[in-house]
Amino acid sequence: MTALAAERDSLATQLNLSEVEVTAAQPVTATHALRLLATIDREDIAALPATTVADLLQTLPGVDIRTRGANGGQADISLRGGTFDQVRVLLNGVNITDAQTGHYSLNLPVPLEAIRRVELLDGAINIVTLQPDSDQYNVAMQAGMNKFAKAELLGGWQRNNWRVLVSADYAHSSGYGAPAPSEKEKTALKNTDFDMANIYINAAWKGFNLQAGAQYKDIGAGSFYGFGSQDQFDATRTAFAAARYSHEWGRWSLDVQADYRCNHDRYEWHRGTISNKHLTHNTTGIVRAHYSSSVGKTTIGAEVRDEYIRSTNFGTHNRLNVSYFAQQTFHVQGFSAVLSGNGIYNTSFGHHWAASADLNYAFDCGVTLFANANRTVRMPTFTDLYYNAGFQLGDPDMKPEKMWTVSGGASYRHSFDRAGTLSASADVFHRWGRDIIDWVYVPADTKRPYHAANQQQVNTLGVECSVSYRLNEWLRCVQVAYAYTLLDIDLAEAQSRYLDYLRHKLVVHLEHGIYKGFGAAWTFSYRQRQGQFNDAEGLVQNYEPVCLLEGELYYQFPKWRITAECTNITNRHYYDYGGILQPGAWARLRVDVRL
Repeated sequence: MTALAAERDSLATQLNLSEVEVTAAQPVTATHALRLLATIDREDIAALPATTVADLLQTLPGVDIRTRGANGGQADISLRGGTFDQVRVLLNGVNITDAQTGHYSLNLPVPLEAIRRVELLDGAINIVTLQPDSDQYNVAMQAGMNKFAKAELLGGWQRNNWRVLVSADYAHSSGYGAPAPSEKEKTALKNTDFDMANIYINAAWKGFNLQAGAQYKDIGAGSFYGFGSQDQFDATRTAFAAARYSHEWGRWSLDVQADYRCNHDRYEWHRGTISNKHLTHNTTGIVRAHYSSSVGKTTIGAEVRDEYIRSTNFGTHNRLNVSYFAQQTFHVQGFSAVLSGNGIYNTSFGHHWAASADLNYAFDCGVTLFANANRTVRMPTFTDLYYNAGFQLGDPDMKPEKMWTVSGGASYRHSFDRAGTLSASADVFHRWGRDIIDWVYVPADTKRPYHAANQQQVNTLGVECSVSYRLNEWLRCVQVAYAYTLLDIDLAEAQSRYLDYLRHKLVVHLEHGIYKGFGAAWTFSYRQRQGQFNDAEGLVQNYEPVCLLEGELYYQFPKWRITAECTNITNRHYYDYGGILQPGAWARLRVDVRL
C-alpha cells in the first residue's frame, strides 16, 4: 500500500479520470474532480495474502469492507464512515456500479492477476487493468482448506497499434469454517459453498478502446439476510461492455464513450425455492471536449444515463438522467488546482447541482499541501425505494442525500538512494450530511420493522495518516496506517442499521526477504466498530474490537512463483456484518507460471 498524496494527479495523466462525469442516478453523485487518496500497485498486490479486490482494499485505513461469505462471495465497501451505497466502482474509468444495490457493485469479472493498480478516490474506487507491452501468458492454480480451488488464465498480445488483454478464471469451495459457532451458525456454515467464473477482454487500437466482461456466481448464503433460514441461496449473472474513442487535433481533444451493464439476481430464502428475481440494465453515453492552454485544461461535456429494473419484488421502473458539466484545471509551477461544477436532471428526482475545488502545492523538498471542498448528491437506489420483503420496507417518497465535505492535509516523499524511500501523509476531513439514506428500526411495525428513511442530519469528522518505508531486498516495505472517524449520531437512538461505522482502524504491514528468492509478508489490523447487532439467537450484542493477522511465504523464480498464505491466522471468532460469523483461519497454496 503506497501513500499517494505526492502522486495525486496520476489518475488524470494516465486515465483522464479527473474528467469522468458522474450522473445523478449513480449510487453516488459527485463532481468529476475526484481526489486520489491512495493506491495499491502491482508490487503490493503480489505481496498481500489476497484473492479479491475487496481483500486488497481492506488494507487501506479509510476503507471499511464488510463481507458476506468469503473469497468474493459478496462484499460491501464504505469510505470514511459512509454507507456502502455511497461508493462508485470504476473499471478503467468506466462506471460499473449497480443501480439496484451497492451489494453487487464489487461483482468484478477481473482477477487480481489482470490488475495493474487499484486507486482509492474520494467517493470511488478505480480498478486499472494491465496494458501488455509484449506477448505474455500466465497460468495460476490455487488450492486450500474447505476444498477451495481456483484456476486462472491470463494472456496479453501486442501487434503494431493493437493491444489485447484476455483473462478467465474459475473458483470453487465447499464453504468456510469459523471458530465456536452456535448450533444455528453450524447449520448456516454448511451452506456457504460457492462457484464463480469470470471472463474479461480489453482491446485497444489507436484511439479506440473496447472492454467487456461477464461473471457467473452461485453462493450458499447461509443466514446472510436473516436468521429465520439457514439455507439461503444467491445467484448473480453480470455482464458489461464499454467502448471509447479519443481524438486529438492541436490544442483540442474529444472523448466519446458508451457503456452497458446488466445484472441478474436470483435470491432464495430456502435453497431451491425462488423468492425474488431482479434484472437491471444501465446504459450510458458520454461526450467530453477538452482545450489545453499554457496554464491548464478546460473541459465541457454531457452524459445521458438510463437505468431500468424489472423485479418480482420491486416491479418495473425506469429513470433517465441527464448531466452537463464543466471543469478547469490550472498548473503554475508547484501550484495546481481543479475547479468543476455540474448540473443533473433526474426524471424521478428533478434537478440538482454539485461542485468541487481541489488545490495542491508541491514544494521542491518533497512536501505537498492539499485542500479540497465539494458538494455531492446521492439518489436512492432501487432497493431504497421499492424493496418490500422479509423485515424490510422501502420508501418510494425518499429524498436524495446532500453532503458538503472539506478536507486538507500534507504528504511527503523522499528517496535516500541506498537508504531507501520514505513516504508519509496525513489528511483531516469534515462532512456535513443532510437527508442521509439509512435503514432504521421501527418497533411499531411488527411485520416489516426495518424501514428505509432519511436521517435528517449526519456529520462526520475523521483523520487518516500513514507512513511507509522501503529499504532494500531484505526490508522491502514497512507501513503503518491509522484512521479515526466520528459520526455525530447516536446509532441506538437513531435506530440506524447501516451507519454502524468503523471508529478506529489500524493497519501494520511488513514485507521482508528471508534467503535468496524466499520472502514473507505480514499484515496486522485492529478494527473497532460502533453500533450493535442481533445475533443468531436474536439477542442484541455490541460490536467488539478485533485484531486480525494475515501472512504469506513465497519463493520467486524467474518464470514462476509459489506462495503459501493464510488469513485470520489466529482463528479469531468475530462479527463484522450483523450477526454473520466471519471465516476463521483459511490457508491456501498458489502457483503462478509465466509462459
